[in-house]
Amino acid sequence: MAVGAMAALYLATALDLPHPYWSVISAIVVIQASVGGGVLTVARDRAIGTLTGAFVGAAVAFVRPEGMAGLAAAIAVSTAALAFLGAGRAWLKIAPVTATIVIAGGTGADGPASLALDRVMEILVGSGVGVISILALFPRHARQTFKLQARDAAGKASALLALVARGDSDDASEISKGHADLKRRLDGLGQTAKNVIDLPGPQRETADRAALVRAFWRVRSDIVILGRGFQAEGAAPRLGPWSLGARRAVERLEALSQGRESEPLGSLDPTLALSVAEDHDDMALGAAAIGLAHMHRDLDDLAERFRDLGLI
Repeated sequence: MAVGAMAALYLATALDLPHPYWSVISAIVVIQASVGGGVLTVARDRAIGTLTGAFVGAAVAFVRPEGMAGLAAAIAVSTAALAFLGAGRAWLKIAPVTATIVIAGGTGADGPASLALDRVMEILVGSGVGVISILALFPRHARQTFKLQARDAAGKASALLALVARGDSDDASEISKGHADLKRRLDGLGQTAKNVIDLPGPQRETADRAALVRAFWRVRSDIVILGRGFQAEGAAPRLGPWSLGARRAVERLEALSQGRESEPLGSLDPTLALSVAEDHDDMALGAAAIGLAHMHRDLDDLAERFRDLGLI
């Protein structure tokens, strides 16, 4: 961040921009986005919001009445309109600020058009320096963070599935907490996936991180379905063979969490298929059969995504 801020300051000064500190602020805002995800999105939103605010501010500054009352009314109307339009639109967050600066500062000798252009250039310079700093300094860090979060999510999924497969109704509260925790971790993993930027070259990874996140969500859904079978009242004694199948899935998830290869689950044993549950007209067996069949497919797909990304 310090390197990016310093580079933005020197570049803005070299370009003879009147307020280089705006470039520094923009660089810091964009670089900070690398912690939470979406650095390119933040840079884009900041640039678009600045352009929008500068255009609106310049237009209002040209037509507003003279005097303090006209200035106050112009600022109030433009900021209210942009704030209303910006609700739910991240790319308009900075627009009211830029419009206010242009309107209030447009009374100087240079006029609102020049001020608007200066502000746009300062924000673009800072955003550009921020993006370049991220690309140059942090891509390896972002990939490592994604790797650790993916393995951690696999560990949490393994623990949750093991708890579900116990078939103990006393675990209901812990299972609910486990699902909420896994969901929160998958949300974070998805955000991190958006933040990883692969540069051209030998380190570029061809696999789709978003596909790995989607595979994780499918595995979580499979755990939910299995829970409807294993957590059904009195179902545990009838689900012995399915429990063994679930145990294999637990072990494979645990292997993924440790970055180890493991044997694919493959196709579901015909004796555990849905047709068996239908023959017995047993809803708990049906849920266990469906959940386990989907788990075999989705967990093998998840493991393949791990392999493609070099996480195992």
